Amino acid sequence: MLGVNNVNILTNDDVKLNYNIYGDGQPIILVAGYSGNQATWAAQIEPLKQAGFQVITYDRRNHGESQTVDYGMRMSRHGQDLAELIAALHLNQVILVGHSMGASTIWSYLSLYGEADVKAIITEDQIPKILRDETWSLGIFNADITMIWTAAEKLPHTKLTHAKISSDIKRKLAAAYHPFNFKYNEPLLVNSFIEDWRDIVKRERVPHLFLAGKHSPLWPADHVYDLKAMSTFGEEHIFEEAGHIPHIEEPENFNQVTINFLKRIDDY
Repeated sequence: MLGVNNVNILTNDDVKLNYNIYGDGQPIILVAGYSGNQATWAAQIEPLKQAGFQVITYDRRNHGESQTVDYGMRMSRHGQDLAELIAALHLNQVILVGHSMGASTIWSYLSLYGEADVKAIITEDQIPKILRDETWSLGIFNADITMIWTAAEKLPHTKLTHAKISSDIKRKLAAAYHPFNFKYNEPLLVNSFIEDWRDIVKRERVPHLFLAGKHSPLWPADHVYDLKAMSTFGEEHIFEEAGHIPHIEEPENFNQVTINFLKRIDDY
């Protein structure tokens, strides 16, 4: 399978999910964050292809080219959607890469299906518990449960990047622009806020690279050290010039760090 462009699968609750496949080789699925779409991975596709990977991108429900519906706005459903994509494409030993809520989607998938079909995981600037409490000191905008709606309303108005984005990436993002209704999809965001994936991280037995942007406006970048310690086969990297989206802010560095990690996963 050398390439499949702009096609859909139909989930078991009748939602069309759009996906694209680039190249052949070891499959790797790139999962975008909240409000993001497949175009955010534009700078990763060709380098990963050249490194020998079959690159698969898709839009989560209510995102990008996928169908917008008024149901399934919860992380458990997004994990199920990822599972159905993996099954529909008959993938084995897939590598999962998730940015922000895309990382939570991966943890949701693992909570439902385990890691039998997963070879490695990369999560980018996402903490497994988004609200702080007496057991967890990190929170989005330092929020706890009493500030959940304030944080949810603040996020869409927050500048997420720190480094200057290249004009080429800006053009590709603009060409693939899809309006995203933040208010309509707020139930998904709030649901993601109340999840706690720490038990999933602790139970993982596959290599996991935790990435962060030093200047992320959402939480301290050194959360990756906590997650590395929590994980059995964890590694970490902080991008010194990036905010919340290193893969579009420092794409060359991101690609090199990612590919170097993936070259080592068979050593675990």
